Amino acid sequence: MCGRIVQKSGPLDYVERIFTNQSQIFADPAGPRFNIPPGTRPLTLHRLTEGTEAIARLPWGYKRPDSKHFMSNAKLETILKNGWPWRFLIGAGRILVPADGWYEWPVLADGTKQPHYSQGHGPLYFAALTAWSPGAPLDAAHGFAIVTNDTKGGMVDIHARRPVALPADIAQRWIDPSISARDARDLLHEDVPEDAFTWHPVRQEVGNSKYQLPDAIDPI
Repeated sequence: MCGRIVQKSGPLDYVERIFTNQSQIFADPAGPRFNIPPGTRPLTLHRLTEGTEAIARLPWGYKRPDSKHFMSNAKLETILKNGWPWRFLIGAGRILVPADGWYEWPVLADGTKQPHYSQGHGPLYFAALTAWSPGAPLDAAHGFAIVTNDTKGGMVDIHARRPVALPADIAQRWIDPSISARDARDLLHEDVPEDAFTWHPVRQEVGNSKYQLPDAIDPI
């Protein structure tokens, strides 16, 4: 996963399949976003505050104070091995990043990169891990990383890795604080299969994350 996502739907569209309490109001001054890079604060869904369902803008990208690495993605294979640094977050730092799709930049035969947009049928719920907790600063030391896995089939031509998207019922369990870290790792095997996604080339302008027009996701 190269690290750009799209959140063009309204918050209610994301929470209606995940939260039991849909009465909360989230006023989002940013509105739809068609080109979200790491280092910004996308919408996230979580239950980090005493188990209460919540929508929040959290920082995308995690950098431990004792590390020089800024990580926007968390490899599934490292998580399953309980490897560093995700073993510190899998217990109490599980969140969802709702999205409508994501971008990749495969290299063409002539050496140029052609952006592609991948999407599913309806909202996607990317599994993610964060070091944030209520009251913590909104910085990279308390940021999140999206879980990624190796691609298979035709998607290999687009990119070697993809975000791990969870079906709505599995996504609900992923953010359930009563689920153990061990059971949470097992849930990552129940992600949306790759044949549920479609992808198409899009305009070169999406290479600049400031390009936020709705036609960013239109096929060319």
